[in-house]
Parts: sequence; structure tokens; C-alpha cells
Amino acid sequence: GNSSMALRKATAAPWSELSTRLQYLTEGKDIHTAGRRGLRHRTDGPPSAQAELRLFGARESEVRVVLYRDNHAWCPYCHKVWLQLEEKRVPYRVEKISMNCYGDKKRSFLQKTPRGLLPALELDSNFYVESSVIMQLIEEA
Repeated sequence: GNSSMALRKATAAPWSELSTRLQYLTEGKDIHTAGRRGLRHRTDGPPSAQAELRLFGARESEVRVVLYRDNHAWCPYCHKVWLQLEEKRVPYRVEKISMNCYGDKKRSFLQKTPRGLLPALELDSNFYVESSVIMQLIEEA
């Protein structure tokens, strides 16, 4: 056979070696803290789907938008609204809401939208649902 086409037999590292590597990489780090991946408390800087407040240099008192989105950032409709807020650098707060498949929604949220639709957005105390409507609103604001 052609030596340039020869395949090397791939071997995986043994579990003991992988365990040693993992211990080395995580030494001194708490890898089990909630929000460790997402910079939950960072208000500026790189985007994070785990962030609770994004200011983009504004004061917290100037925030006019509340984005209601799914807890785990899996909903594509929530995600596209989030991306637009990030791209346009609109200061906003985040309220995490469980998707129906993961449990009941907060009663306070259901009082605003009885069907519990996500995403939802509150702008100056006005409440909106449906991602396309919300995106148009952000575009015009």
C-alpha cells in the first residue's frame, strides 16, 4: 500500500492519565460553582448567556429593558433576541424563566403572560411576547 495513505492506529489515553490531566487543569478552580461558564455578574465585556445584567457603560438606573428568557439558554427564539440586544449594546436585565419541560414558571411571570411564552421583553413597563415583535421593537427603539 501507499505509505502516505497509511493510517496510524489511534489509541485513547488510559483513564488514570485522563484523571491526572483533569486534576492538573482544574487545580485551584471551583468547577462546580453555578454560572462558572458564564460570567453571571459581568455587566460589560464579552457576551455571556449567563449574565443577569448588561450595562454597556450605562448606569444601572438607566436600564429600561428586562429580557425574560429560558434558564439554560437553549431556546433559539430567546437566543436571537439576546444576540440582538448584545449586538446593539442595549442595556438590559435578565429574568430566567423555566421552560415548560423543566418545571413550572414563576407565578409573577404568568401574571404578565398567562400562556408563559418565551422570550418576553419588558420595555418601560410595557410587556411584549413573540420574538419577531420584540426584535422589531428593539430595532425601532
